[in-house]
Amino acid sequence: MSFSSIIGHERQIDILKRALANGSVAHAYLFSGEEGVGKRMTALAVGAALNCAEPGPDGGCGACPSCRKAAAGSHPDITVLMPESEDEQRLALLSKKDAEKASDRIKIEQVRVAQERLSLKAYEGSRKVLIVDRADAMTEEAMNAFLKTLEEPPGESLIVLITARPQALLATIRSRCQEVKFQPLPRRRIAAKLRDQRGLDEADAWFLAALCQGSIGRALEMDAAAERQERTELAAVLDRLAGMSDDEVLTLADGVSKDREGFLRLVDISIERLRDQLVWLLTGNEQLLVFPPGAAGRTAGPAPRLLQDLELFTSSRRMLQGTVSAPLVAEHLFLTLARG
Repeated sequence: MSFSSIIGHERQIDILKRALANGSVAHAYLFSGEEGVGKRMTALAVGAALNCAEPGPDGGCGACPSCRKAAAGSHPDITVLMPESEDEQRLALLSKKDAEKASDRIKIEQVRVAQERLSLKAYEGSRKVLIVDRADAMTEEAMNAFLKTLEEPPGESLIVLITARPQALLATIRSRCQEVKFQPLPRRRIAAKLRDQRGLDEADAWFLAALCQGSIGRALEMDAAAERQERTELAAVLDRLAGMSDDEVLTLADGVSKDREGFLRLVDISIERLRDQLVWLLTGNEQLLVFPPGAAGRTAGPAPRLLQDLELFTSSRRMLQGTVSAPLVAEHLFLTLARG
């Protein structure tokens, strides 16, 4: 596990490399940025470098027993704390029934176990490392307990908090960490990775790179054919609105809104399509678009109407993310679109 295996983030990695070289690594970092951009890989690379037998310019050597254990997630001095529902190693040990009950929060009991491990002397390496992935998932009790560790960190230890929502953490926690902000990766870097690692052709690589919002982790999990099919089906739902009576529109809205998550997905993809149309209208640059030439939704209407529809879908999304009834949001959205 070395820094050379991480895509992008040259400035952030350079900051960490200099700290490692100068022996000035902070006791606590906050890695913030979109999901799947490489924050966790970077945190693991820092932990590996600190405990490597022969660290080099790119951090850990990748060959020594310590580096191999860090890469395998089995290093005794590197602890990764995360919600139970996302801990694949832990879930594999549970029965199906217990796995289904796994919490999506980080509880105070987990924090206390991690604190105890952090307080122990390094067993095999030179420094104890605690990585808290999805730190924003900590309960309020867990955050308050964790704050004590940040206020009085054990001597030879490093703490790295990882989150896409730093604002969800206590201000007192954020103030005790050195924040390193990670930006979304450029499309060209993601497309190149998809071509090399997954063997995708140019069209599929660029399509997924456009969809993933700068997250290489998200891009690597996506299926281009499935994503295109979903967009075609959801676009067809809205295309049916033209010529419908109010009663037919309300029936369609009722059916769509029964699946709140599916409805939110339709809204997100509609925003994506409208954005495509606006970008094409203003720039004519195909590389800025999600859909390739000839895709549905390429023909753009007048900019004022596109902006009006974009605001309609955006406000609908805000309501769906809040507490507004999904059927009410769907009825308002579909009737407004059908009436033009």
